[in-house]
Amino acid sequence: MAYHVRWQLVGRSGQPLDGGCIGEGLCAYGDALAAVVEFLRPYPEVGRCPRESYWLARRSSDADLAVWIWIERQDSEEATGEITAWTPPSSAAEHATTLLPNQPESPFGQKP
Repeated sequence: MAYHVRWQLVGRSGQPLDGGCIGEGLCAYGDALAAVVEFLRPYPEVGRCPRESYWLARRSSDADLAVWIWIERQDSEEATGEITAWTPPSSAAEHATTLLPNQPESPFGQKP
């Protein structure tokens, strides 16, 4: 099983502008979560939507651009080659909040 950390840059209207994957497939969820934390470190405004399992980061509250970041689990490369979305256990989401001590605990709300 491998985990992929994906990101998408979006404009204020929610229009996707760019996207990609951080690193290669990560073997453990903890490694993927660490990649998310490192990616979000330079952003002063970070929120998390536990219901949809993504983070939203902006340079400021009035920024025109935002980054969505999420973790996907790939069960088997050889089976279908398809990557399926995965929601981490609630304990992992709580842990993610504690790893970002200077960030707000609530998400920005709905996707822009």
